[in-house]
Amino acid sequence: MQNTLALPQFNFQNDTTCGICLEEKCHPIELPCGHSFCAPCIHGWRDKYGLTAREKTEGRFVATDASDVRRGCPNCRQPIPPTRDMVVSMNAFAAQKRNMEHDTIVSSDEYNLITNKLASLRKQIGEDWDGETILEDPEENQVELPVFIARCVPRNDTRRILGWLGDPASQQCRDRVNARIPTHGNMALLHICQEEDNVNLASILLQRGADVEVKDSQAATMFVRNIAYGQGSFESCGKLALEWGATTTGHAIDLLEKLESDADPSFATLLKSQFGLRRCEIMGLGSRPDLNGNTCVVKGYLPETDDGENLKRRDRTPGDPGYYVEFKSGKTIRRDFKSNEECQAFIASNGGVLDIDENAEAKAEQAALELLAELEPEDETNQAKKSKAKNCVKSNKKKGGKKKRK
Repeated sequence: MQNTLALPQFNFQNDTTCGICLEEKCHPIELPCGHSFCAPCIHGWRDKYGLTAREKTEGRFVATDASDVRRGCPNCRQPIPPTRDMVVSMNAFAAQKRNMEHDTIVSSDEYNLITNKLASLRKQIGEDWDGETILEDPEENQVELPVFIARCVPRNDTRRILGWLGDPASQQCRDRVNARIPTHGNMALLHICQEEDNVNLASILLQRGADVEVKDSQAATMFVRNIAYGQGSFESCGKLALEWGATTTGHAIDLLEKLESDADPSFATLLKSQFGLRRCEIMGLGSRPDLNGNTCVVKGYLPETDDGENLKRRDRTPGDPGYYVEFKSGKTIRRDFKSNEECQAFIASNGGVLDIDENAEAKAEQAALELLAELEPEDETNQAKKSKAKNCVKSNKKKGGKKKRK
């Protein structure tokens, strides 16, 4: 009996309407078959239907006879080609796997993780891929995160990272804050912060516009990587992601089902609530009117009978974070406020931005060159040039010295 997967049916009304969300297309992407959809919609379609139910639960590739329509166009079921990021990441994982096999490192957890990621990515791309066609996203962030900047996160070199990002109000910062490394699984700075439990730097990045839902090559956000793959501590960046609006559903891996099987069931129940571990605003509380308008993070279980009439989700945003983490004089400082309005006023008055150096970009480039010099061994040519330069300096000093008396 053929194994098929039931998919939602869509109405395709006109060229300006997305067949998935049924609204006007936002950043449309045209598939090779000729149908086009919103970029977020078609990427979400692939993330949601690109894996089987078992793969979503277990978070890894599982051999199956399921129909390939799961990777097809929502309209005609023609195959959806992989994105450029997916192909680059697949090649990078394959190279890592070959290197580890060459070094006979095949019994480690890291090798198993790379193997599973590679298999899962190949499954999503599909065996029927022609090896050439790429799904181009015209709105995709093309900024690549330099490896030397990524290495600054484990070193806690916040100054160098912020120097590379530049002025928080600039377009450069907005472009770079979500930059990713194609050769390292498309990890962004937020993913690395989550792995290193660097909650202060993660907060600064979110304040500067980092997308809490930025995805790696496996379509995994920082929250998915924490829950599904056990990377980083939930008490630090996991909770931070929830307060900034990280989603718990709609991912390739069923996070709530995984939590119910792996963790405390009551914890999964808390996250199932629309308010669990979220930043919320208190409203309509007759017994304590003085609390209305204030915000809190819901850390207790809310019964199903509680309709939440006194709470409203108020996720942290760059303009309304509730607190402010800044980096000054080589130190990271968290600034708390008596009210959200005071925090918003501080940000509106360029809080945390006043100490930006006008020559920050030039200094960042110079710092990058210095770091590269530390990380990369000099080749013979560079060493020869330096040796020649030193000899020239010595020669000039000799010529410019005092004349000998006759």
